[in-house]
Amino acid sequence: MVRELIVNKLNKSFCEKQILNDISFNLNNGDKVCLVGNNGAGKSTLLKILSGYLEKDSGSINLNNETIKLLDQEIDIKDYDLSIIDFIKIKTNISILEEKLNNLESNLNESNMEEYGSILDLYLKLDGYNFENNINMILSGLDFSLDLNQKIKTLSGGEKIKVLLAVLLLSNPDIMLLDEPTNNLDIDAIEFLENYLSRLDKKMIIVSHDEEFLNNISSKIFELENGNLKEYKMPYYEYIKYKDDEYNRKLNEFNELKEKKQDLKNRIKEKEAWSNKGTNSKKKKDNDKIASNFAKERTKKTSGEISKLNRELEKIGSSDFKEKEEINFDINFSNEKGNKDIIIEDLVCGYDLFKTHPINLNIPFGLRVSISGKNGAGKSTFIKTLLSDIEKISGNISIGSEVKFGYISQDTLISDTNKTIYEYLTDDKDDINKGLLFTILSKFNIAYEDRNKKYSSLSPGERTRVNLAKLSLDKVNVLVLDEVTNHLDMEALNLIYSAVIEFKGTIISISHNRKFNEILSPDIIYNISDGKLTYKECARQILSRK
Repeated sequence: MVRELIVNKLNKSFCEKQILNDISFNLNNGDKVCLVGNNGAGKSTLLKILSGYLEKDSGSINLNNETIKLLDQEIDIKDYDLSIIDFIKIKTNISILEEKLNNLESNLNESNMEEYGSILDLYLKLDGYNFENNINMILSGLDFSLDLNQKIKTLSGGEKIKVLLAVLLLSNPDIMLLDEPTNNLDIDAIEFLENYLSRLDKKMIIVSHDEEFLNNISSKIFELENGNLKEYKMPYYEYIKYKDDEYNRKLNEFNELKEKKQDLKNRIKEKEAWSNKGTNSKKKKDNDKIASNFAKERTKKTSGEISKLNRELEKIGSSDFKEKEEINFDINFSNEKGNKDIIIEDLVCGYDLFKTHPINLNIPFGLRVSISGKNGAGKSTFIKTLLSDIEKISGNISIGSEVKFGYISQDTLISDTNKTIYEYLTDDKDDINKGLLFTILSKFNIAYEDRNKKYSSLSPGERTRVNLAKLSLDKVNVLVLDEVTNHLDMEALNLIYSAVIEFKGTIISISHNRKFNEILSPDIIYNISDGKLTYKECARQILSRK
């Protein structure tokens, strides 16, 4: 039986700002939809309204008796003392179904047989008799290997996300709403989730910053822009190509329009000059009626031609097309002579409950290094030790005298600091060259007038531009990037991609984003597993970048 989710003229406003404007769409069996749009476009708002977490202002949502569930983003503190397995069973309703079945089975009769059948149907839909096996299968696929009797409060942020993903998948709703499901997942877990969702014959709406994940799952695109929704019946990468082609077509039309308007303006200007010349020219004989009449006729004719050209100009009208902002990513790079290599010998880093094995590696200047490994393997701990944010336990870190680090992390990009853009960029230093600062701001399309805006009020794309401007201002030559693609919209992602492509110095990166890693094109991949570090050299030659 074909069932549809039918959404009709959905509206939602916040503080008089229209977020969703007459949104209408149908979701059919097997539709796996990628929901795209810049941060603030209303993607999460739409998912919350569909799932019932948020009230709509107007419009209708018809589920046709189907179940719908949104991926939760966090676990309520009241559930922290539950064990992992109890939490999953409670949140999927399997616990209450098991209790009801047991009670009914102990006193089964004709009067409660119908109720028993209904509850058993729900239990079977959740594959109740294999439920614990399914928990282990899904959590294992998500690279979660902890004891299921462990309490929720002992889990890391990434481990909690995996448990919430397991709850969604095991709940087996007819319609799944997944808001950034790959955040905090390592590559193996992302690929497992991707394969799992691809095999499911269910309706889905997915929001994600992982473009490869979207492309491998999506069958159509919903695009939210300025409160309106457009549907594209194509996979994600086809949609991206279509949008690029559409932009280039509109850009050509816009340029042709500009040229045509300028041509008409030039012709009008020439005609006006010719007319004025005829009117203002001094006659050899003031009583020469022939000359005077000729001048009047020329002025009259020219005036008619000018009016005709003006009418043509008015017909062309104006265009609301906006060209993309072009940013020059020639970061103000420090290339002072001197030692810019990094040498690490027998480094042990960590804390009370976690320590790495001795790490030895050599990072000559210009190398592109990818640090990989599962969640909790110690990747970020190693990076923070390298940057002296965490004190090393033992070993040596030899950093060249001319190394100048630039660090961006996912925490940097979601920071709620109250600093202004100016304060954030200058770190309250008094010796900043303000001329250089405003030149750099201009290069990254940050207006001088915006210098006193709060950093916390900026969009992800604006924050990314500010952080790239800061790298340029600080003249860094070693970029350290820790999961910088999390929580970013496509505008901000493209800024990061361009910066990585153009940067001439050393890059040390942690990322689970497959497209980012492809663009980074590392020379060496270091893998941290169980505190041990192994590496493989890639075919790419680094000499060409020096």
